[in-house]
Amino acid sequence: MSINRQDVVRGCAEWATWWLEQREKKLRELLSGTMTVNPLMAPLVTQLHGLESGDQLVDLLVTSHLMTGHATGFGKLIDEKIIPNVFGAKKLSPEFRRTNPPFDESCFDDIDHVVVRQDGSIDLLSLKASTWTIQLAAAVQLNRAFSEISNRHRSKIRSINLGVFYGRSGALSDKYDIARGVNRGANHDVFDLTDFVEVHAGREFCAWLNDGEIETQDWVLEGMIVASDESLIRERAAALMSEFNNAVTRNFPPLGGVLDEAAFRQLIIGISG
Repeated sequence: MSINRQDVVRGCAEWATWWLEQREKKLRELLSGTMTVNPLMAPLVTQLHGLESGDQLVDLLVTSHLMTGHATGFGKLIDEKIIPNVFGAKKLSPEFRRTNPPFDESCFDDIDHVVVRQDGSIDLLSLKASTWTIQLAAAVQLNRAFSEISNRHRSKIRSINLGVFYGRSGALSDKYDIARGVNRGANHDVFDLTDFVEVHAGREFCAWLNDGEIETQDWVLEGMIVASDESLIRERAAALMSEFNNAVTRNFPPLGGVLDEAAFRQLIIGISG
């Protein structure tokens, strides 16, 4: 039975609110000490983005740094909070794997969740971040691991599913096909698993996760919007960002002044010695 709209919206809103609080905590801790600056690239991106001051460069560097953390954190939000707690999938944590064979076997290393359907059938989910997440070597390795699962445990498992939370299946790289054993052009040493391994992205994936309910992705987005609208972080964000930027400028003093050759040379001396 699919999860209804109200429960999806409420659950996603609750966990998205938790995520916002966690990200605000990161800002408050001023983790700029973990931030690195590539001094050789700094003059290039200054020209590329039409920057005219050190403050503008700091804004760009901080935004890039924080967006990387936001993206990683959002992936964990989906993987560790929303899929298990809103949609009821079982997250294959290290502890769960150790105590629930056969999931302790290495062929399940790339499986993230177990989805038990209403009729008792079991689908496995390998969650991926984006349409281009899988590289060739990883795709071939996935195919071999999935083949081993098929050979040893297929009587208990209905399907393995590669899931991408946003995007479109038609925009996926060919590496997803290779993971299923489909070669497009070059002949890779893979097993044909097209009757066992499926790929879903975006709206199609959210529907698959929620027993075919096609509007599920809209409900997830609604939950994110509710969390955003109800959060009070916007009232504190300007001060937090200003404090973060100031901390970066203190760590890399040349970034606080005029962007000229002397500043870039001083920056590389300060970073590289």
